[in-house]
Order: sequence, then C-alpha cells, then structure tokens
Amino acid sequence: MEALAAFDRQILFALNHLGPDTFTRELVVRAVATGLMYVLVGGTLYVGLRKPGGRQVLIYALASAFLAIGVGKILNQIVARDRPFVVFPQQVRHIELIVRPDSFPSIHAVAAFGLVGGVLFSRYGRWGAAMLTLALCMVAARVAAGVHWPSDVLGGALIGVTIAALWVALQRRYWPTLGLQPEGDAEAEPSGR
Repeated sequence: MEALAAFDRQILFALNHLGPDTFTRELVVRAVATGLMYVLVGGTLYVGLRKPGGRQVLIYALASAFLAIGVGKILNQIVARDRPFVVFPQQVRHIELIVRPDSFPSIHAVAAFGLVGGVLFSRYGRWGAAMLTLALCMVAARVAAGVHWPSDVLGGALIGVTIAALWVALQRRYWPTLGLQPEGDAEAEPSGR
C-alpha cells in the first residue's frame, strides 16, 4: 500500500508542478480537464449518428458509460478518500473545478473510459483509439489540477474500460439483434477512413 501511496505522490507532484503557476497554465489545465469530456461526447455522437451502423455503437457507448458511472458512484460511497488538495493544501496547486468530496474513483475517468470503451470495442475501433488518447489527456489534466490522485483516474479508467468490454461482449453474445455487425460486414467502415 505504501508503494501505491508513493506512486500517487510522485506522479501527482510531477503533473501538478509541471510548468509555471500562471493564468495560461490554469486556463489550459481547466480546458483539458473539463472540456475534453465534451469532445469525447461529440465524437461518440458523430460516430453514432453519422456512420453506418453507428446507432448500435452509440447504444454500446452510452450504456457502458452509464453503467460505469453507477459502479463509480457506489465505490465513491464505499471508499473514503480525500482529494490531493485537501491532503496537501500547501503543496498542491489546486485549480478549482466542480468536484464532489470523494476522490476514488474519478467519475470523469469512469464516464470517459466507459464511453470510449463502447466505441473502442466496436467496428469503429480506430475512432475509439483516437478518443482514448483524448481521455488520457483529460484524466492527466485532472491530476495536474490537483483534484485527483493518479490511482483515482487509473482506477476509474480501468472500471470504465472493463465495464465497456463486458457490456459489448454480453450484447454480442446474448442480444445480437442489438449488437454490432461483424467486422467484415458490407456496412463496415472502409479501411481508408
């Protein structure tokens, strides 16, 4: 447990003290920590509403995100953990974001990776991989803002992706009429896109 605490502190302080304490840094961290979630939702909606077979992907992504959020909220009630800016008020540069008192798991990470996982494990896996990069930037910014420990966002990411993988697998296995078409389907996205 001490190794995890040391890991958390090391990564937290590295990201939290990255760059000078300026208004520009705060603006960038704030935009990435909160704004990328809207980009992820927009990307999911684009795939869901504009791509062939996208409605099925949209169902996967939204269901995965909502299920992951539910699990995350339950864990928030079970695991009492203070946020970094509460534990280290003098050392952590806190960028005030709208946050709840419970730190583990990060609900932003749970939701983002549940959503991304729904796309990643679909026929539009390349879109999901690009969205995964954005989700990683978002959770790193939340650590840089001092509102989460690295293990909060890693735990949230693991929960979100795991629930998405399980949900997609269950949908394909037990409800194939709601599921995705096979990768080789004529409707599948051409490899050039």
